[in-house]
Amino acid sequence: MNHPTHLWISDQKTAESEVIKHLQNKLCLYQACNKCITCKQITAKEHPWAIWLTPERSYSLNQIDEILHAASFQLDNDESRFFIIQQAERLTDHCSNRLLKTIEEPSAGYNFFFLTDRPESLPLTIKSRCVIKKFQSQSNDLYKDLLHPFITLQFKDPINFIKQVESLEIKEQESRKLTDDLYDHWVTKLKQDIESQDNLEYSTHAMIAVLQEAINNPPMIGGVKIFWKNLYLTADYETKNQKN
Repeated sequence: MNHPTHLWISDQKTAESEVIKHLQNKLCLYQACNKCITCKQITAKEHPWAIWLTPERSYSLNQIDEILHAASFQLDNDESRFFIIQQAERLTDHCSNRLLKTIEEPSAGYNFFFLTDRPESLPLTIKSRCVIKKFQSQSNDLYKDLLHPFITLQFKDPINFIKQVESLEIKEQESRKLTDDLYDHWVTKLKQDIESQDNLEYSTHAMIAVLQEAINNPPMIGGVKIFWKNLYLTADYETKNQKN
């Protein structure tokens, strides 16, 4: 873990959780006690030595220049600084190119973490400079109840579904990942039915079409709850319509 530049691949919540644990192990004087002010600051993303970056739609050159400026100072031997670039797939080519020299030969004490669930979207020049680590996604467990109707095609309780959506703190990136997972589930089922020569269900084709449309039109910023409510209604209508 002494390499200064890392690419961690998982859903957003899992990647954030792993970085927080790593930072606590590095910075807490009591071996990640999770009780001291340092651990609490890290968990709240407020520790002065750990800078978390998040894009709006994509990263801007101004954000990258702020990183380069912050990483230009010489640190004392016992000091460390951490830059956590969340949703790294949203780095533009210009932003990636501007980062390259710094992440290839960072000054002593500076560490860079690129977090993404879509590593294929990152330039090879970024990936080649990173130690890559994958983490088991926790999203499907966290959102098991949310996904249940889309797996079982049991759209019988829209009121309860709406309550679930309203209670969840689900982000745009997580929604895209979950939609991709649902799509993969139904495509896999279709392939299995074809291989086993089972009767192909119309509902399978309907769900694949609904999810493909959702993937092509992902939730906008601030529109996650509307996205899931509309997806529920559309999936319910299309699967019932196919059956009829």
